[in-house]
Amino acid sequence: MRKSSHTGSFSPPFGGGRGEAVVAIDLGGTIIKIGLLKDGQLVDRKEIVAQSASGLKPQLPKLETVVNQLVQANHLQKEAVLGIGFSFAGLVDSVANRILSTNQKYDDGSETDLVGWARKKWNWPLFAMNDARMALLGEWQHGAGQGCTELVTVTLGTGIGSAVLIGCELLIGKHFQAGNLGGHFTVNHKGTTCTCGNIGCVEAEASTWRLPSLLKEHSEFGQSAIKNEKVLDFRALFHHAGNNDRVAKEVLNHCFSAWAAGIITMIHAFDPERIILSGGIMKSSSIILPALQEKVNNLAWTPWGKVKLVEAKYPDSAALYGADYLVRSSINRK
Repeated sequence: MRKSSHTGSFSPPFGGGRGEAVVAIDLGGTIIKIGLLKDGQLVDRKEIVAQSASGLKPQLPKLETVVNQLVQANHLQKEAVLGIGFSFAGLVDSVANRILSTNQKYDDGSETDLVGWARKKWNWPLFAMNDARMALLGEWQHGAGQGCTELVTVTLGTGIGSAVLIGCELLIGKHFQAGNLGGHFTVNHKGTTCTCGNIGCVEAEASTWRLPSLLKEHSEFGQSAIKNEKVLDFRALFHHAGNNDRVAKEVLNHCFSAWAAGIITMIHAFDPERIILSGGIMKSSSIILPALQEKVNNLAWTPWGKVKLVEAKYPDSAALYGADYLVRSSINRK
């Protein structure tokens, strides 16, 4: 995969081969999604439980089995598959198609030769990409980002991820970090230490992993109804905030402010025309979108107009669609 004339960015051409299939693998921390796409359409998919703590290499035999099942069930010959698009939740060298860095998941990822694995098992090329960037490609081509030339995606979940498209070019950077670390923008310089080592990241202020301690640190947590929840997650937070629980409402407002600060920083840094929000927390999109849109409208410095916040069209499968596009455009370039 070449880099574009803009240092550290990636601009896949439109189009690509038709008629052949692409295998897409989205390696999440808890669930691994494997899809088969034909002509840009997701025709089959399977999911398996991930064992991310045990590393990446132990997952490969399970992936081989599922991939073979998909190919056989859809009556394909190996020669009919163009290649594999591989999405990974970490820093990825999308030129050499290898994992550079992980964060408490699949710690042997950087030692795993994915390209060699795909060649040995099926004689297919493999193209790897960070999961947030892969999802952006999918939403750009098929979903909520269609027609945009400047786009930012933000994933609100266990962690907070981001990806950026500028002038129809996927922003990557010299060290493959550009646009990917929106969840680690500092929004509270006196805040909590993040898993990345920084202080007061968006993720350290308002993510799923941070929420339980955020609630327990509230001085009135012991008098709040939310203390009786077995799982202190965002489902519980939105429920109790909707019932006017003071603690839940104050913590939720804190999260809104942290998310908005991160999004506004991304607007100021990348100048997008649209921001796509996805992730598990967006199950409460009917509450989140209006609240964040109001903050962005009031606080972002955009004299040309207002940046529109929208929900992802394919929150569960955007990375699979992105993998298909990545494979086809990469092969088309050769």
